[in-house]
Amino acid sequence: MTRTLRRWLGRLDEYDGWLLGAVFVLCLLGTVMVYEAGSFRPEALSQGRVNAYYLLKHLARLALGLAALGALAGLDYRVLRQRPVNWGLLGLGLGLMLMTVSVGDLWAVERNGCARWLAILPVQPIEIAKIALALFLAERLSDGWRQWAFDREFLRLLAVPILLVVILAAQPNFGNALVITAFTLITLFVAGMPLRQLGIMVGPAVALAGLAALVVPKVNTRFTGWWRGIVGGGGDYQVEQSLIGLGAGGWHGFGFGGSHQRFWFLPESHTDFIFSVIGEELGLIGATLTLVLFVVVALRGYRIARRAPDRFGRLAAAGLTTLLMLYALLNMSMVTGLAPVIGLPLPFVSYGGSALVTNLAAVGILLSVDRRTRAAQARAPRQPRFVTA
Repeated sequence: MTRTLRRWLGRLDEYDGWLLGAVFVLCLLGTVMVYEAGSFRPEALSQGRVNAYYLLKHLARLALGLAALGALAGLDYRVLRQRPVNWGLLGLGLGLMLMTVSVGDLWAVERNGCARWLAILPVQPIEIAKIALALFLAERLSDGWRQWAFDREFLRLLAVPILLVVILAAQPNFGNALVITAFTLITLFVAGMPLRQLGIMVGPAVALAGLAALVVPKVNTRFTGWWRGIVGGGGDYQVEQSLIGLGAGGWHGFGFGGSHQRFWFLPESHTDFIFSVIGEELGLIGATLTLVLFVVVALRGYRIARRAPDRFGRLAAAGLTTLLMLYALLNMSMVTGLAPVIGLPLPFVSYGGSALVTNLAAVGILLSVDRRTRAAQARAPRQPRFVTA
């Protein structure tokens, strides 16, 4: 037992300790807060379930996510560039996404008016599809930017994220559609797309988002509620309760178990609005430390991308880090009223097995890139030092 533990502790030296530490602390914080916010959920109490019902489910998915992290961290990430693996994962993600809008009530599970789940799968298809998209774009762009015009080759590249956004709009899942659009544009920019071409793409994307805010009832309701809150009128109920919780926490909060918003005043307090519970129980200090942990994840993730030994590793690491940061940024903006409510979880912290598992899997790929980088640097011959008199 001791020898096995020593071997595992020794292997930790092969990975980025700052990234691992920040992710583990966020997961620990999320576990505590899921228990705090989920203990008094009415749907659990009304069915006679124990107050640790959500905690137990969260722990099971956390264990699955950590297993995925460990497996992918030990894998050579270059395997993910191979066409059978890369395109196979993409085909699986897109196929499952298509099933959510094509099989109707046969397998699709509708929650809150959205068909985002499949009864035959414990993971949301979008969670598989977003990781597959990041790896697909990294593979397609790994040979360098070819100064593509809007030709057939470039349109084939764009067809995948466009198809994914269309499926998300049909579910409807406009929050993830926004993330996929922003992520694709950022990835193209990182890959070297000229700003002139990028600007041509940003214009239609912004126009479609504005049109959706005007003509799609769900999006219009969210947008107008957010705008009323910005100008000082009566805003969205969830955001108002979220701000009450954040403000009540003050500097140091009420302590663990002191949240009042978890008593069903704040809907989705254990999922999308868990950051408000953190602010109420741990105060501005706790909320700031949470933000600092995400900054650490971002800095270490982009550092891994910058130092990766090949272009595929750089684009994959940068893409996965960008995905994690987009979700964190949009969630915190939503909770604090800086953005409309778009139903996105806080990575590593919110309850929700699908996102937790795939986010930890993404960290595993980042650690795999970092491990190969360290190995390559260890094998590189050292430059001789010349001493001058």
